[in-house]
Amino acid sequence: MATSLHGWRIAVIGVGRMGTPMARRLIEAGAAVTLCDRDPARLASLLALGATAAETPGAAARQAMISISAVPDDAALEAVIAGPDGVAQAAHPGLLHLDTSTVSPAVSARVAQSLAPRGAGYLRCPVSGSTETAAAGQLAFFVSGPRAALDRAAPVLDVLGSKRLHLGEAEEARVVKLLVNMVVAAMPALLGEAIAFGTTLGLPRATVVDALAQSVVASPLLAYKAEALKARDWTPAASVDLLGKDLDLALAVAREAGLTAPLSAMVRAGYAALQDRGEGNADFFRLSDGNG
Repeated sequence: MATSLHGWRIAVIGVGRMGTPMARRLIEAGAAVTLCDRDPARLASLLALGATAAETPGAAARQAMISISAVPDDAALEAVIAGPDGVAQAAHPGLLHLDTSTVSPAVSARVAQSLAPRGAGYLRCPVSGSTETAAAGQLAFFVSGPRAALDRAAPVLDVLGSKRLHLGEAEEARVVKLLVNMVVAAMPALLGEAIAFGTTLGLPRATVVDALAQSVVASPLLAYKAEALKARDWTPAASVDLLGKDLDLALAVAREAGLTAPLSAMVRAGYAALQDRGEGNADFFRLSDGNG
């Protein structure tokens, strides 16, 4: 890890599947990291590496130069920022907040309004990647917010990711993250139909997956999921519930813009069927396996 963060004080709020590997990389880069999570049991492995814990988001951010949130949805982000002893209450002109979550543009705009009166900076930094790419520091960041804030955050983003795309000054990154996840969410549905086609016509499942992975439709996502597809292993990296939430956000934004998204709506119905069967915690690629 080439970039050193010695002397940096960073708060990480939310240490779930993505927040944990990001926090670990920041600690290993030398940052003084303060953690906050609604489930304190998640903190143990990171505290053992030298991080400290705070009981509230505000307490975590109060002495920080950079605060980072990685939370599951709109409600969680609003609670972290504007809730009792949230980041907004603790914010100061030296603080820059980075949110890496997948949330709606409307809630993100309210977060900006909450932080602005305290003079704190704000970058929308939703990520594209997996828990494995997060652990390797290979995340891609879609970023919107002031260019000067991005320049200031660059050393931190260098530790966490290998790519970043600055998209604008406001909520552009939220829109891009949702449109990317519309495609991500649909991938297992299309792959599942192709796999069923091939296996029904006599091809081994592994052969079908390998053929797809070496064809023009190959992608980093398919490469990452190939072995799970072969084994029908639905151990969650990103769950059915999570991708269902992302599609709900995207569909709501589309409706507000006067757009129809019929394919995304069909895919959402597939996730809903899995949720109705109690499989919301399965990996979202469970959608590729039909009723099997």
